[in-house]
Amino acid sequence: MSDPPADDLALMPRTLRDKLDRVGIKLHLEQWQRFTREERRRLVDQPCDSGAEIETYRAELSALIRERTGREPEPLRR
Repeated sequence: MSDPPADDLALMPRTLRDKLDRVGIKLHLEQWQRFTREERRRLVDQPCDSGAEIETYRAELSALIRERTGREPEPLRR
């Protein structure tokens, strides 16, 4: 299954869900849909592989969740 095209990010693509697993943050669909299309595209495209990239991604995603929802990011329970 491939990810949706760039202009169709209403749902969370698989690549994003993999990144959420790496950073340990749970993101609800309602939260995802509060992000702008540009923010969604950036989160899908942004690298999240090395230790530094994971930390940067976690910090940026956390800030975005706080900004758009007024809530603290929810840790992913494993």
